[in-house]
Amino acid sequence: MHEKKRILVVEDDEVNLMIAEHILGREGYEVAKVNNGEEAIEIVRNQQFDMILMDIEMPIMDGLEATPLIRKLPNGRHVPIIALTAHSMPEKIEEFHKAGMDSHIIKPIDQQKLKVVTDKYL
Repeated sequence: MHEKKRILVVEDDEVNLMIAEHILGREGYEVAKVNNGEEAIEIVRNQQFDMILMDIEMPIMDGLEATPLIRKLPNGRHVPIIALTAHSMPEKIEEFHKAGMDSHIIKPIDQQKLKVVTDKYL
């Protein structure tokens, strides 16, 4: 039996966090959750993940600040980081890529959007 893929969900909104955890858990992924970019950096420093779903707008440290710092960590260099965002404007999407994110999912989160991303990157 193969080991479950581990996904870190970085999201300050409890409803979005529960939705992502439910969908990913049902798809067979192991899910870890944190509420801001600072917590994400700390957990990635100490644990290995196969993918990170990163909210953009969060208190303490947002996704655009956290992503370049995660990319500097040994466990964060090559892991796919996917933005979770309400923004769909091309200039915003470009900001995500410049910060080091691989792709994005427009909120609200749903099973189809998550499946497209997990199929592509895992």
